[in-house]
Order: sequence, then structure tokens, then C-alpha cells
Amino acid sequence: MMSEHLSQAQLAGYSGRTLDPDELLAVDKHLASCDVCHQRLVRSLPGAAKVAIDQSFEFDRAPFHLDYEQHLQPYVDGKANDIDREIVDSHVALCSKCAGELKDLLAFKQHPPVAAITGNASTSSRWRHWLGQWSFLPNPAVATAVVIAVFILAMAILLWTTYPRSQRVDHAQAGPPASDKPTSDKLTSDKPTQTPETAQPSPAPTEQTVRTISPSNLHENKAALPIMPREESLIVLNDAGGEVTVNPRGRLEGLPELPLDLRESVEKALATRELHASPALTEWTTGAGNLRSEMEKQSTFAPLDPTDVVVETVRPTFRWRALEAASEYIVAVYDYKLRQVGSSGPVTGTEWTIPHALERGVIYSWQISALKDGKTVVSPKPPLPEARFKILDQPAIETLAKLRDSAGSSHLAMGVFYWKHGLIEESEREFQLLAQANPKSTTAKELLASVRSSRR
Repeated sequence: MMSEHLSQAQLAGYSGRTLDPDELLAVDKHLASCDVCHQRLVRSLPGAAKVAIDQSFEFDRAPFHLDYEQHLQPYVDGKANDIDREIVDSHVALCSKCAGELKDLLAFKQHPPVAAITGNASTSSRWRHWLGQWSFLPNPAVATAVVIAVFILAMAILLWTTYPRSQRVDHAQAGPPASDKPTSDKLTSDKPTQTPETAQPSPAPTEQTVRTISPSNLHENKAALPIMPREESLIVLNDAGGEVTVNPRGRLEGLPELPLDLRESVEKALATRELHASPALTEWTTGAGNLRSEMEKQSTFAPLDPTDVVVETVRPTFRWRALEAASEYIVAVYDYKLRQVGSSGPVTGTEWTIPHALERGVIYSWQISALKDGKTVVSPKPPLPEARFKILDQPAIETLAKLRDSAGSSHLAMGVFYWKHGLIEESEREFQLLAQANPKSTTAKELLASVRSSRR
């Protein structure tokens, strides 16, 4: 059973073809259905998959077919390894189209027709390999004429079968193009609206309109890609000084380059419209934050901030609910070994900032003592949970600095980053600003509500 996402070792093994046949097929199937792992393959192993296009996302799950140079030619020539032969055998058992093509190639090899022109660099490797012997023709001129005729016929058949059927029908109904440019020039144009990345799948793609694109055949199949209209976005938000959108494949557009894990978290947040308990808080929080909310409603003497959160500063400010008729207060701060690392001494207000820096990445706890009528009252004390907080670690601080430089104007990206790292108050502030910039967006409102609920 494969985990939710592929490991880096599986991606590397898939690229280098070092996996066993069963695992290779399983990884290939997973990549065809998981956009996240496909993007990781493209980003982490650019030499292996930078030009690969996953038809399950780009063309509405069009059927996969074997590539000639990568699968069929080595198989017919007897040069395929065990893994590649297993892929071909397994695929042709289920795909009649590829099974028919493999059968034709095997028959073609056993009974080759007249040979193709040898030494011509533009001739495809398929014709050069199997049509290399025509010495029996007595006249070189006759041999040349026959070979040219066969080559022209083969190219006409190849173009007819690879050219999308839907475009043949459209061109037949619409007549010749208004431009004097040949149609093939338009099909191979590099305009953004005609590339696989910006094209929208046809409503019902067929085997003739959608072909598998692989690193080995991307160039020769460029003309076969259908020309499609731009797709409608599922979510549109005003953010980062412009529009941030999510396309029908769930991909985020309009934001500057984000760390991969943050981009995935943003896309998931937009898809679910929810931000539950922060993953940075789930392993060590005590529930004091929830208790604090209840105590605030009851005006009970208790610590207020920071409790059950991560703070960015190394010199946090401590706030607490006052005790009626108390003459003074003392704040005591402890590290994870319960050693006191700071004390306010007697203060008369309800907040105090520690004068020296605490250590990053460390979880601390604190108590507030009040002196009333010559007696000391401590909060919190057992059985109430401790008031804990954590100082944001150094790697997260460095990531935050880079994020502020590249995407600091994005309330969406900053809000999700703060939430991931446990800075809940800062996250709520960013989503409040996002909701204000998008007053009609239910997505922004629901994200803000989910962050607020996580604080209670």
C-alpha cells in the first residue's frame, strides 16, 4: 500500500528506473493521479521530468499510451530491460490501441517493405532501422524514386493519425484560415494560449485528440496538441496587489514563488476552506488557551498571553487578568526543565515584558502571583493546566524573513505561514485583512472563522 505521497527515494528510483517492476508501475500510477508528487518530481529532479506532462491533470484523465522511442522500439529490437518489457506487456494486455501498434511493428520487422533513404538526418529512426537494405534494386534512380514515394506515403499516414480529429473537423467546417501562414505554423506557435500549461481540456477528449507527451516525444508531438480556450478559475481573491486564483486542477496562481510545503498548505486551505489546530501546537499545548478564553468571560484572575501559542519575539510581553484588591504581582518564567529563567519582581500593572532574550525553539511556562491582604494567590496552579508558549525557532525565522521579502503583501500566504508555525494571533490578523479585501468571498470568511475557532 503506497502512502499518501511518494518519498524522495521513490521519486529518484522512478527517474533512474531502479525500482522493481511492481513498484515502478505503482509509482507511475500514483504520479498520474497526484499533482503534488508530480510537481515534486519536476522540481527536485528537473533532468528527469521537467518536460513531462501528466495527462490525468492536463487533459481530463485521457488514456495513457506507450511512447514509441521509449517503450515500443526497444521492445521490438530486443533492447528493453526487464522493467520496460514488463511495462509494455502489462499495458498492451489492457490497451487495444497499443497492442495493435506493437503487433504491426513486430510484423513490420519480420517482413520489411522497400528501404528508406539511408543517411538522411530528417528520416525517423523507425524507418532508418528497418528499411536499410535495398541493394537488390538494379537501378539507383528507381530505388530512390520508390523510397521517396514510400516515405511520403508513410509521413502522410503519420500526420493524419496524430493530427487531432476534432481540429480536422473544425478546419473542414470553417474552411481555410484567413491568414496566409500555413496551419502547421499556427499549431507549433509558442504563444502562451497554445501551450499545454495554459490550455484547457476539451469537454470529451478522445484518443485522437489527446496523446501522451513524454520527454522523448514532446517536440515531435507539439503540433498534435489541441488548441484550447483558457480555463475558468475556481477561486479568485484580491491579494498581494493583484488577483490570486485557483484553477480547476487546484493549482495556485498569482503569488510569487513560495516554499513547496507552504504552497501545498495554501492550496489545501483554499480547497477545504478550513484551518484546524496548528500542526506546530498539537504536540505540546496544554489546553490553557481554551481555559483562558473561559476565564476572560468570567473575569477570573489568570494568565492571558502568551498561552498555547508560538511567539516570534525572544522578549515576549506577559499579560494577565487582574485580581480584585491585589496590591502587586510577580511573574515567574520557567524553561522545559522547570528552572526559573526570569522574574518580574513586584509590579502593580497587568503586563510585563521580560528584559532579556529567551532561547529560540524552546517551550516555556509561566505563572502570575498576586499579593492580596498579605496572602499570595498563584495562577495557574494544579489542577489547572500550565500557561505555556514557545519561541519561534531560527529556521522558521529565516524562512519568514525571505517570505516577507517575496510575498509579504500577500495576506493569504502570510496567514497560512503564521498558522502553520503556531503564531495564531498574527494569522488571525492576516485573514482579517484578507476578508476585508474580499467582502463578498465566502472562502476568505470561512478561513478567518476557522482560525478564530482554533483559538477558543
